[in-house]
Amino acid sequence: MDPFDTSGVPPVLVTLLTPWLNAIEISASGIGEHVTATAAHSFMALRRRIELTPSLEQALADARAATDTLATAIDRRRVVPLWIRDAVRKAMIDLIAALRRAEPNAVTRELGLGW
Repeated sequence: MDPFDTSGVPPVLVTLLTPWLNAIEISASGIGEHVTATAAHSFMALRRRIELTPSLEQALADARAATDTLATAIDRRRVVPLWIRDAVRKAMIDLIAALRRAEPNAVTRELGLGW
């Protein structure tokens, strides 16, 4: 079972989110910088496409913070504590749930990328 079930998320948002999810899934010692960079890119791309509501902003911020914590941990420790991995999974699941309710912003609609 996929812990990051993106069903119901608009396809354009899934495309932007997938690299972030993949980086989390493959996270291992020594690639913290890659995880951080990938999360930063997806984070900004998502922000540019959706109408930001307080709940979406919070979900994005929480997911980014949890990912950054994971990235730091994988570069500093041999074994990442389970609570860190659980926190990032929960934050991403919450973000996915919030993205299911997301609306395209004006620029996204103008580009014909709306859903």
